[in-house]
Amino acid sequence: MKDDSKNINITPNEFKKMSSEEKILRFASDLIPPAGKPEDEVLDSLLNKIEQSSRTKTFKLKRFVQAAAAVVILLLSIYSVNSYLSNKTVKTQFAEQTKVTLPDGTEVTLNADSKIIWNSRHFAKKRLLTLNGEAYFNVKKGDEFIIKTKLGKVEILGTQLNVFSRNNTFWVSCISGKVRVTANNEQQIILPGDIAQLTPNGLIKTSKNNIEQTTSWKQGVFYFEDVPLISIFAEIERQFNVSIEYEKLEKRLITVSFSNKKLSETLDIVCIPMGLNYEVDNNQQVRIFKKQE
Repeated sequence: MKDDSKNINITPNEFKKMSSEEKILRFASDLIPPAGKPEDEVLDSLLNKIEQSSRTKTFKLKRFVQAAAAVVILLLSIYSVNSYLSNKTVKTQFAEQTKVTLPDGTEVTLNADSKIIWNSRHFAKKRLLTLNGEAYFNVKKGDEFIIKTKLGKVEILGTQLNVFSRNNTFWVSCISGKVRVTANNEQQIILPGDIAQLTPNGLIKTSKNNIEQTTSWKQGVFYFEDVPLISIFAEIERQFNVSIEYEKLEKRLITVSFSNKKLSETLDIVCIPMGLNYEVDNNQQVRIFKKQE
């Protein structure tokens, strides 16, 4: 009768630490090899079978993972293409403003050289759009409405507001309702009469007595308080579809209001108080220069 005590007395931890060869030798030590074959040859044969079985399983698993990954990539590609094809874009050119009604009834007025993008397929479930430029929003009450820009995010429920996001300038004015503005990991809650503006010192909230002036561009009237003169020229370029050349005016600030009805009148209003002259050629090129002493 065989003595199995040496095998039965192995603890689970000891068994885990044993190599494949040790396990086979331990539990097959009492077996008699086939006639004419030495023990080491039988052991090699067993080990080869174990290794082949392991390789086969690993190969099958690898092929399965690759196939699953290919399916995921394909589904993501189809989703991305469908989402892209469902995107709606409205863009204005220089000297152009336009009104848009979104699927939920929200009314958007785009200023010149501005663009909004939204997904018509998903807008009913998630009211989200992207803005580059300036737009006035009369948001229909309902679920959360999100406006994303390059510099910050605006979240509202039902309100009237103006959003400006161009280059490195970002500000939001609240006409009615309640707005949450996020930029550079900072947040501000603004109410009617408030403006949230991104400055070198962070996202700052201020109050303005005549908050409606921030949306007067819809009627063709523009108000600016202590802004760089070059920002005024950039707005004139957008409103009149002209190109303006100037030198060494980057540090000058101005408070001014003008309309987009007549270019020469606007240039007079801006340039004369600043001691500047201008010339306009037939190709709508404007040259700004200092008055001669």
